[in-house]
Amino acid sequence: MLIVAALTAVGVALRLAVAQQSLFADELSTRFVVAGRGLADVVSVVHTDAEITPPLYFVATWLTTRLGLTPELLRAPSLLAGAVAIPLVYLLGVRTVGRRAALVGAALTTFSPFMVFFSAQARSYELMIALVLGSTLCMLVAVERGGARWWAAYAACACGAVYTHYTSTFALAAQLGWLWWAHPEARRAGLAASAAAAAGFLPWLSGLQGDLDSPTTDILSALQPFTPGYVRASFIHWAIGLPDLSRSTRLELLPGTAAVIAFLLAVVLGLAGLVAAGLRGRLRPANRGVVLLIMLAASVPVGEVIASAIGSNLISARNLAASWPAFALCLAALVAGAGPRLGVAATALAIGAFAVGGIRLLDPDLGRPDYDGVVAFVERTAAAGDVVVDGVSAAPAGVPTATDVQFAGHHRVFPLGRPEVRYDPFRILAAPPPAQDVVRRAAAAAPEGRLFLLLPPAGGLKDEVLAAMPPGYRHVDTRIYRGINTIQVLVYEPPTASGA
Repeated sequence: MLIVAALTAVGVALRLAVAQQSLFADELSTRFVVAGRGLADVVSVVHTDAEITPPLYFVATWLTTRLGLTPELLRAPSLLAGAVAIPLVYLLGVRTVGRRAALVGAALTTFSPFMVFFSAQARSYELMIALVLGSTLCMLVAVERGGARWWAAYAACACGAVYTHYTSTFALAAQLGWLWWAHPEARRAGLAASAAAAAGFLPWLSGLQGDLDSPTTDILSALQPFTPGYVRASFIHWAIGLPDLSRSTRLELLPGTAAVIAFLLAVVLGLAGLVAAGLRGRLRPANRGVVLLIMLAASVPVGEVIASAIGSNLISARNLAASWPAFALCLAALVAGAGPRLGVAATALAIGAFAVGGIRLLDPDLGRPDYDGVVAFVERTAAAGDVVVDGVSAAPAGVPTATDVQFAGHHRVFPLGRPEVRYDPFRILAAPPPAQDVVRRAAAAAPEGRLFLLLPPAGGLKDEVLAAMPPGYRHVDTRIYRGINTIQVLVYEPPTASGA
């Protein structure tokens, strides 16, 4: 257990370091839901189709942000769940694939870029992962020891998982299916506990119906098409990369080409050891624990493929999250069981591949965009009459961006490529005005003030904005802020300031 404690400490340090980055994308929706609201209002907002995720994470993050509305406190439930997931993976591995493979699985969980990223994100995925792990462990202990308290704990974790994210139902169905096959004597107790979990979810059925009917579902399905290429990419990034957010999802950047090769070599060596054991007659049939892990690892991918084939596309790297720990333990069992020589090499390659990817998340070029750095520069240097033209901030439609939130009451923000902020989340808003109009209005709003242009470092938008600058404006400063989306801040003075 000392090794598990050490891995957990390393994992927590890595997650805390990543959690200090700026809020980004859907995290801003979480902030919008919990900021300035009472708990009842938070649940009410989530109940509408402004959110298509159930309420448990928002309730948890509302509690943690009573201490302050910082990125770390918004992400605190995920951070705690990510820390707990490491020993939970180990405990599940001990009960299914043995202590050695359990340690390897815990190490993979510690460094996995996928797990580190979601442990430092203010969304529900990591909390769902921890609750699915908890329900699986409680089920195994209940089968082994009996007793109503373990079945009650199983029901509570299962119900909590569905209240956190709907995709957990695929993994929970796999648990129940395995229990029905592997332990007929526990069928009645398992069904009773599952019925109790389902009964606990009944109050949210109207919220579920609203989420199913939400236009956001169709929008996301259009953005994430159910095509072989998209499905393949989602599975690859789920296994060893990141959810599809930006250029960082290119595997040659993260985890990097060398890490991908090491991962593939680990799998090949593991399979070679498996074949060698079979040829020598030493290959033992999979025990019930291994079958459970295989079912859990396959449940969400298979379930989402079937659901997507008959309805809206559910598949994305992040929506596969509930199956990741079981996948990691299957991989751990494969490499650790490859024999005394091949097993050591395969294990080292697998852990090394994930460690490289996880540590690369600390690279400033692969972190979330540095909105905090941009805001700090503008607040430090801008005068009261200066305005901001923002062409880089990303948030769900109708939700205030990071710059909108932090500049509120200080500097007026003119958004590029999106409508003026309307507090109407996840709706299809009016088409944004042309960049020329935005720049013209910004200059008119600050005839004697400077323009702080927040732009991509290159590309059509930057060229369009600079071409639209009114005559006489003088470029006086440039700052670069690194991240998965690099931000360039250009400062322009009006003719009156230049003349002075």
